[in-house]
Amino acid sequence: MVNPFFANKFEQAVKEQGCPLCFMRQQAEAKYIRSIIADHVTDPASRVHIINSLGYCPRHSWQISEVEKQQDGESLGTGIIYEHLTKVILERLEDLRRYPKTLAHTNPLAKRIEQFLPARRPSAPLRTETPCRVCVMGAESDDSYVRWLLEGLADPEHDETRQLYQKSNRLCFDHLRQSLDKAVPNSAPGLEFLLEDTLVTLKNLDTDLRGHIAKYDWDKKSTPRSAAEQFSWLRAIYFFAGRREKDNPKPDFSSPD
Repeated sequence: MVNPFFANKFEQAVKEQGCPLCFMRQQAEAKYIRSIIADHVTDPASRVHIINSLGYCPRHSWQISEVEKQQDGESLGTGIIYEHLTKVILERLEDLRRYPKTLAHTNPLAKRIEQFLPARRPSAPLRTETPCRVCVMGAESDDSYVRWLLEGLADPEHDETRQLYQKSNRLCFDHLRQSLDKAVPNSAPGLEFLLEDTLVTLKNLDTDLRGHIAKYDWDKKSTPRSAAEQFSWLRAIYFFAGRREKDNPKPDFSSPD
């Protein structure tokens, strides 16, 4: 049985350019970011996550500020988040002020002892192993979407998911790898379909890429490229790099090279 929540989102995603699961993850992350701005800026539990991860990753940091500006026309929430984070870093830097002096005056005995201790970078207080909370939420969405896609592709009674999938730009390389890792016995027919479809898609892409490259030869420059050849480079980027978050070029085979 195809998950109805997934089916609705997937139907919309296949209309977009690039990997449909990339689009769905981006939508899930954007929804979570909107909820941060609306409900979680001053929430104590959310603040703990922010401090533990020392903020958000660069991509999501910019996205949060952009979303708030678009949504509310202001930057109050962003300011509150980063004022707290700035205070935390200031406190840690105060503790590190003594470090430069220790470089020149380290006790020889202490140096010998340090050889037998686990290596610790001086910048450790300014680093964290806790990932960006938005990245975590996106990865959790990804996990569900990949499993639901495989279940839908494996359903012998309904082939709507397969039909929809073949209307898309197909999965990117990363989501293909995730599919291999997350397949289970019940979804094996879905994975088999996915791999067969990917093989056909990439063989066609390779042929088109070779045709595209060959027409740069001096004796073939006047030979027009086919539509598939003309946009083969774009299809290759969609596969290897996934979908961009904003503008995604459409390989409609009509624009000049």
